[in-house]
Amino acid sequence: MRKLKKIHISILSFILISLIFGTVTYAWTSLSEINNIDGLTFSASSGDELELSFDGIEYFNVLPFTPLESSVDGIRLYDVTSIDGINFQTGGLRPVGEAIANEHYLSFDLWIRTSQSEHDIFLVNDVSKEMEFGDERNGTYFVSKGVSWRSPHTFFNGPMIEDTVEAGDIGIYYGHDAIRISIVELQDENNLNDQRAVDELKTFIYDPSGNPDRGYGSPVGAFSYFFQRTLIYQYLPTAYPPTSYRLSEMDPYNPYQALDNDSLVATLQETDTKDSKDKTYYAGKVRINIWVEGWDADAFDAIDKDIVQIQLQFKAARKAL
Repeated sequence: MRKLKKIHISILSFILISLIFGTVTYAWTSLSEINNIDGLTFSASSGDELELSFDGIEYFNVLPFTPLESSVDGIRLYDVTSIDGINFQTGGLRPVGEAIANEHYLSFDLWIRTSQSEHDIFLVNDVSKEMEFGDERNGTYFVSKGVSWRSPHTFFNGPMIEDTVEAGDIGIYYGHDAIRISIVELQDENNLNDQRAVDELKTFIYDPSGNPDRGYGSPVGAFSYFFQRTLIYQYLPTAYPPTSYRLSEMDPYNPYQALDNDSLVATLQETDTKDSKDKTYYAGKVRINIWVEGWDADAFDAIDKDIVQIQLQFKAARKAL
């Protein structure tokens, strides 16, 4: 996997993650196989104004991958589910239990700091629909290569009746449609000035498909396929996670002023540390979780072995009033 070049863009940071899906059998509600992430790569870079760290001590403009390497076999993912982007569960016909970070889903902490005047951090600029797999460009994106899959059963893929998939039909299915990401703001234990209570911290859940009709608990796609394959009826969930299908936009006349706070993920806090110009650093900590959402309409074995590219673009700006 190629390494990203260092990119210098004002108050921006980038994270690139490449995933290879393993087997997603029926849906998370069945006895699913392990989803293997094979050859996972991670890189992050930023402009000079924003610095990133895996430990809150040693900061970089370009982050090394090494701290995320868990084993020579790579990280494995199960298709799991979360109602809040913080707590994750296995379930269905498997024993219901707590999903384990970096065994069932990907999770890592990231510290962000700046000595500039903007202290609110946003996830911005989803360019997924402007890209194809293998492209490289600035912005947030979730794109996959796609898998050619022949359906063994007739099922309703919705939302229109003509979206019914007949047994034997061949189509291209995309793993990025079942991905979720949550960015959870944490109290920074390295900063004694960060005395915020838990209820003051933010949690952002993003469905990059941008399609709520095929989101959490949708009655089409995987839900219909699971029933047709197993003849076991599963009740749809009655509670839904607070999911966003869009990212914040910036004022076209002032790129450091947000027009909305939909994807505001952190507010950096003053520290006792200064930069080389004697300017005070503001810092914060977030936890990034990435998973295959088992209740998504596209979380079934059509996406087995798909390859997904994920890049996140953060921006420091003033939040909307």
